[in-house]
Amino acid sequence: LPAGKGEEQALAGTVLALLCLQMGSGPEGEEVFRSLKPLLVSILTDSAASPSARQSCATALGMCCYIAAADLE
Repeated sequence: LPAGKGEEQALAGTVLALLCLQMGSGPEGEEVFRSLKPLLVSILTDSAASPSARQSCATALGMCCYIAAADLE
């Protein structure tokens, strides 16, 4: 994710949200979420990232959290 430009990062965020939806709330989904979370957070908190990339990563993070996070917090 971090290597791409704004549009690529935004599209990647969308794809990651769809991947979380596809994987679901089981152990596979939790593993995907655990591996993607640091990438999503790094884009989301990067002030140099484009607004569309940050928005897409925020949406993906929220979606994945809702679907696949094992920890309720």
